Amino acid sequence: MTDIQIPQVPQVPQVPTSTTVADEAPAPLAAGLRWVLSAVWLLAGSALVAIGSLWDLWYLPFLAAFAIGVRTGAQGVRARAAACWAVVPAVAGWTVPLLWRAAEGEPVAATAAAVAALAGLPPAAALLIAVTLLVPLLQALTGVWLGRSVMAAARPGRRNSSS
Repeated sequence: MTDIQIPQVPQVPQVPTSTTVADEAPAPLAAGLRWVLSAVWLLAGSALVAIGSLWDLWYLPFLAAFAIGVRTGAQGVRARAAACWAVVPAVAGWTVPLLWRAAEGEPVAATAAAVAALAGLPPAAALLIAVTLLVPLLQALTGVWLGRSVMAAARPGRRNSSS
């Protein structure tokens, strides 16, 4: 038998690549733009929740926070940042209509004091208004937690195989 020799293909030298755009530090303009976009998104979320609360959509902070939790869970954003992104618009969105109604002359403080007295609390309107603002805060935290949990469960390779 004859030995067949296969010629060797010369190796192409690897060209060192420069750092990619994602590896570089963001430019100051890009960082400033990021802050502006963040502020716009927070204001838009607050406006959405405020309009929803005026239309008696009291559950809107939960739905918005759930969407934020799913999105930030998919992107790998820290949970603390996701919670802030959900809590700020939720509480602001409930505070603005409450202040608006009080400014228009609706008896918000008197109603809060009466409800507090019926609940056996001291008749302090500020206390019940603060407790009222805990509702969107808890909705937002629960929505973010559930959204991030759904994303964690949906990721392949993150499940425990016990069978």
